Amino acid sequence: MSKLFAILAPIALGAVALEAAGMRVGDCRVSLRSDRITEKTIFFADENRACLRFNIPFKNTGRQQGLLIDTACLLQPVGDAHSDLKPVCRWINRESPRADGYWEAYIVKPGCDLQTTVEIWLTAPDIRSKLAGLATFRVDCHYKFYCRTPMNYRKDELTFRLDSFEEIQRLPEITVDKEEPKRKKAAKANAQVLPLKTRLLRPGDDLIEVIKTATEGKGKPGDLVAIAETVVAIVQGRLVYCEDINPGYFATRLNKLFEMNSSLSSPYALEMAIREVGLPKILVSVVAGVAGKLRGKAGEFYRVAGRSVATIDDCTGTLPPFDKHVVMGPARGDQLCASLKAATGFEIAIVDANDLGKVDVLHLSDPSRKNAVIEALKPNPQGNADEMTPIVLIKKEYSPTSSVNGSTAPTTQAATSLETH
Repeated sequence: MSKLFAILAPIALGAVALEAAGMRVGDCRVSLRSDRITEKTIFFADENRACLRFNIPFKNTGRQQGLLIDTACLLQPVGDAHSDLKPVCRWINRESPRADGYWEAYIVKPGCDLQTTVEIWLTAPDIRSKLAGLATFRVDCHYKFYCRTPMNYRKDELTFRLDSFEEIQRLPEITVDKEEPKRKKAAKANAQVLPLKTRLLRPGDDLIEVIKTATEGKGKPGDLVAIAETVVAIVQGRLVYCEDINPGYFATRLNKLFEMNSSLSSPYALEMAIREVGLPKILVSVVAGVAGKLRGKAGEFYRVAGRSVATIDDCTGTLPPFDKHVVMGPARGDQLCASLKAATGFEIAIVDANDLGKVDVLHLSDPSRKNAVIEALKPNPQGNADEMTPIVLIKKEYSPTSSVNGSTAPTTQAATSLETH
């Protein structure tokens, strides 16, 4: 009996400690502020089309950032009541608007608002007379979010009177002016470091064909092609839609030991890390991370867990339509670099770079060019989003001393920023 108690007691204490840590860390609390609806307008595009529009914010009153994964709004009641108006509803993130109506997964910081706009387009012959009989209508707003705990699903019902909408003569365009960082502009002006445009790369695409097409007329044997590690993982099919992941007990507890901005603070990403390297290794890594933190030494968790865990991206970590997936790191990177080099004649690097100037060379066919790759990619000329330039061609003549600003830069490797406990 005493032996059994000696085994079970530490397990029970550990479980209690994890639950207490979760309560101390807290979670996000994202809600729709229906009491702060503004700018209710109606715009008649022509005699047969009208747009009802209003602004409504989200508010995160929790202690953790909320990942607002998806939103949808519906004109109610669905069915015969409004079917002849052919309603098409769009929910627009004013901080990141998209013309195609796609809701891109977005992070709402603790204590912050997110301004959004709802548009309801109605189409019918002589739309004005049709709307004359629509005195009151309802809009159902569905949204889902998560942070420390798995997905939260919410539905709010909004009721409007049509006569509360002000008619306008022009529908204002929703845009955000995002100035490109100076370092990125300078990188694109460097003739020896060329970002290459590609189509949207998807699981199963042939990287050999992609590289040959992107470099046609621009590269020659001996040049180096640097590929974003996330894109390599996507092409290899190493991604999972978040709601297809069922986080287990350890993923929903241990994730609370990570800093808020770490991918592994997500139960979905941590569950995939457990599947990638096994629960025993994750538990050992957690112990190493906690011990390292007590000694003032950061990064011990990732040192023990390995690079395959460090390269996992949670939702919002990559470009749409994969922004709602957990993306793993590339598999068999060294072999892939060798096969791509043999097929294309270019040296190949698989890299993780960001706009902070941090570059991690994960795999490289010619190790002697590591410093040159790091310096060339510090301005992060790659672009995995709207730029569609996940591949960068680094000319053979490029050297770290010919940096984009003309000055000699240090050639020490910049480590990827990894969150610790």
